[in-house]
Amino acid sequence: MLDYTQRAKKRLAVKLSDEIAVTIGAPKKKLFSKLGGLEKTLKATTDIEPLYDEILRVTADILSNNAEHRVFTVDEVDELMDIEDMALLIREFSAFAKGLTNDPN
Repeated sequence: MLDYTQRAKKRLAVKLSDEIAVTIGAPKKKLFSKLGGLEKTLKATTDIEPLYDEILRVTADILSNNAEHRVFTVDEVDELMDIEDMALLIREFSAFAKGLTNDPN
């Protein structure tokens, strides 16, 4: 029997610069689609400035997808992270999400 109540979920632990720690879970469809759309758009351009607000929104959505049920606003993310930090989180979360679909367990 497949029992979802007994299955351990994989999570990505993140510690932010202000000592806030969250454990981020697997993305649901809406977040996964936003992430894929952002990655596709970023690969197609060298001008990142017009995309900065979207990067902030996706980063806030990623951080808000946590086990602690903490909601991160765009303004809070803008205060906490610079573009380098956001890019790293997006890359790591993307790798985490892709790894979940490739894991046989």
